[in-house]
Amino acid sequence: MENETEINICALGDGFVKGVGDAHNLGWAGRLIAEVTLEHGLVNYYNLGIPGETSLEVSKRIKELVPRMTKGADNRLILSFGVEDTVQVDNKTVVSNQESIEALTQLISQTRRHFKIMVVGLAPVYDPQRNNRIRRLNSLFRELCSKNRIPFVDIYTSLSENVEYKRALAKGDKIHPQDSGYEKIYDLISNDRAWWFS
Repeated sequence: MENETEINICALGDGFVKGVGDAHNLGWAGRLIAEVTLEHGLVNYYNLGIPGETSLEVSKRIKELVPRMTKGADNRLILSFGVEDTVQVDNKTVVSNQESIEALTQLISQTRRHFKIMVVGLAPVYDPQRNNRIRRLNSLFRELCSKNRIPFVDIYTSLSENVEYKRALAKGDKIHPQDSGYEKIYDLISNDRAWWFS
């Protein structure tokens, strides 16, 4: 098509973005892009998910976006991380909520002029106590995005009591789901009004 704008989509985050535990190696992000490609044609897609990374570690990788952002193109960024922050060592989380908020704030402030941004919230794990911490951080991320007028997709609320998702976690590593769990995350995002192509 003439005058068609090039679309670049980067998904920056942790193991959930990468799709750890998914036999198809797609995760929710890969499923979203597959749907976009079917309906809208090819886009340039970059999965920048690294398993095990905290918010602090993800925020330090902002330079990875630069070569994937073409001036004048339609550049879009999906941010998703935070679950790794809630790991506890000696009864203390490895990353405090304040540090997590600062990492997300930094990423938003440094990218919003160059990208259309959306944030996908934290997913629940199989540990109820850890989920209390995840739920709190998810809430803080949602509030921050609301304040900054950044679209936020809350997947925690729908998944925390979902029996099928819990089953997908139990069959996996208890943190990342198997295929059916990623399918559920994909469904939530693709049907959310914040998703660009819905």
